[in-house]
Amino acid sequence: MGRRDALLRLSIMAALLLGGAMAPVFAADVKNLSVTVSFGTQANAYGGYTIEEGASALQNALTLSGPAKVLGASAGGWSRWGNAEWNTLTIRLDEDGLLGPSDIVGGGVAESEGGGAAVHNTVYIESGTVEGTVEGGVAVGINGVGDGTGDVLSNQVTMSGGTVYSVFGGETGEGNANDNVVTIKGSAAVTGKSNAVYGGYTIDGNASGNIVNIEDDADIHGEIMGGYTRAGSLISGNKVNVTGGNVNENTVYGAYTETSLGFASAASADVTNNKVAISGGSGVAEVYGGRSYSGLAQGNKVTISAASVSGNVYGAYTAYGDVLDNQAVIKGTGQAGSSDTNSVYAGFTNIGAAAGNILYIQDSAEIAGSAFAGYQGGFISSETVERNQVFMSGGSVGGDLTGGGSNNGGETLNNYVEITGGTVSGNVYSGFTDSADALENTLTVAGGRVEGSLFGGYSNTGTANENKLTFSAGTAGSDAYGGYAQEGADGNEAVLSGTSVLEGNAAGGSSARGEASGNSLTIKENSEVKGDAAGGDVYMGTISKNIITIQYNA
Repeated sequence: MGRRDALLRLSIMAALLLGGAMAPVFAADVKNLSVTVSFGTQANAYGGYTIEEGASALQNALTLSGPAKVLGASAGGWSRWGNAEWNTLTIRLDEDGLLGPSDIVGGGVAESEGGGAAVHNTVYIESGTVEGTVEGGVAVGINGVGDGTGDVLSNQVTMSGGTVYSVFGGETGEGNANDNVVTIKGSAAVTGKSNAVYGGYTIDGNASGNIVNIEDDADIHGEIMGGYTRAGSLISGNKVNVTGGNVNENTVYGAYTETSLGFASAASADVTNNKVAISGGSGVAEVYGGRSYSGLAQGNKVTISAASVSGNVYGAYTAYGDVLDNQAVIKGTGQAGSSDTNSVYAGFTNIGAAAGNILYIQDSAEIAGSAFAGYQGGFISSETVERNQVFMSGGSVGGDLTGGGSNNGGETLNNYVEITGGTVSGNVYSGFTDSADALENTLTVAGGRVEGSLFGGYSNTGTANENKLTFSAGTAGSDAYGGYAQEGADGNEAVLSGTSVLEGNAAGGSSARGEASGNSLTIKENSEVKGDAAGGDVYMGTISKNIITIQYNA
C-alpha cells in the first residue's frame, strides 16, 4: 500500500502547486500494460495500477521470473476506485526468487472505495515460492479482504508448479464469489495447514459456480472448499474434482458455511447442488458435498470412483436444517472409511427432516463401516425421515445398511432399499427409528449376501406398520422381518421366493410387546428358510389375523 499512498500524495502536491481551480479531468482506465520483473527486489509490483476515481484496470499483465523478489503486493491489475478485469499475473521464479509475505498476490485487485469488482482475472504459477496467499481475483478494503465490497467473478488460478501458502480463485468480504476456478496440478504444492484452497470465498455474500481441480502430483496440506460463505444466504453449484495428488489427511468440501461459534452470524446459508468427485489421488480424510450449520442442504452429491477416503463421507450435512435430495455414489474401486467407525451418509442432519436422499453402492466399492441414504441423529426431533433410497449392486459394506434412519425421535416413512449384489456384514434396514414409528418402508433383496438380519421397517421403542420385505435371491445370515418393533407390528409383509436362502427365522411382523396383527409371510418357489416361520409373532402381547403361506415348487 506504500506506493499507492505515495502516488496519492504526489497528486495532491501537484494540484496545490498549480494553484486555483483545475479543469475537470475524466479518469482514464489503465489498460493493456505489460510489465516483466526478472531480477532485483521490489516493494510492490503491478502490471497496471490506478488510484483515479472511476478508473478501472483492464487487460494488464505482470510477469515475475528468475530471481526476482517482491516483498509486498503483486498484481496483474489493481484499481482503487474501479474494476479489475481481464488482468494476468504469471509467476515463474527460480529457486532464488520469492513473493511475500504479502497476503495480496492476485491477477486482479479491486479496492472497496469504489465498490469495484474483480472479473476474469488469471494467475499462472509455473515455479517459485509464494509465502502468502494467491488470488485469481480479490476485492479488498482498508483493513484487508474482510472489508472488500465488490464481487469476484470468473477468476482463475492455475498452478502447475511452485509452492504457495493458500489459493483462492476469488475472494471478497461483502460481495459475491461466483464462477471462479482453481486448478492445482503437476508438482504444485499448497502448504497452508488449514483452509488451503478455495474456489470462491466470501464472508457476507453468496458463493456459486466455483470449481477446484486437484490433479497429477499436486501436494495439498490443508482443507479444500469449492465455495465458502460465513454469513451469506446461498452456496450453490460449486464443484471439487480430485483426480490425483495428495491431500495429506485433510477434508474436502464442495460447499461450506461454518458454525456460528465466535461469530455474530448464524451461518444459515443454504447449500444446494454442490458436488465433490474423487477419482484418484490420496490422503482425503473426510468429504462433504455440501455442509451448512443451520440452513437447508439440498441436491448435493459426492462421487467416489477410485482412491480412498479415510473418514466419513457426506453427500450433504447440516446441523440444524433439512437434508433433501442429496446423493452419495461409491463405485468402481472407491473406498470409504478406514475402520468400522466410519460411515457414509447421502444426507445427514442433527435436527431436521431427511428426505429424498439416495445412496448408490456399485462395482467393487468398499465401505468400511455403516452406510445410510438419509440419517437423523444427535438431538431430539419431530421431523420425519422419508423417501430415502439405497441401491446396492456390488461392493461391500462393513456395518449396517440403512435407507432412512433416525436416532433422535424421527418417524421413518416410505424409505426403500434394493440389493442386487455385493456383501453387507451387518443388518439391512429400509427404515430404522430409535424412538418413533417405522411405517411403509420397503426392502428388496434380489442378490448378494447379508451377514446379519433383514428388516423392512424397524422401531426400537415404537411400532412398525405396513412395511414390506421381498427376498428373491441371495443369502441372509440371520433373520428376516417385514416389520419389527417393541410396541406393536401391524400390516407388515414378507415375501421369500426364488433362490433366496435365509439362515435364521422369518416373520411378516414381529413385536416384543403390544399386538402383532394383520401381518403376512409368504415362502414360495425354491426359497429356503432354515429357522422358524410365522406370519406374525409377539413376545409379550397378543396376535391376530396373521397369515403364513407356503408354496414350494414340486
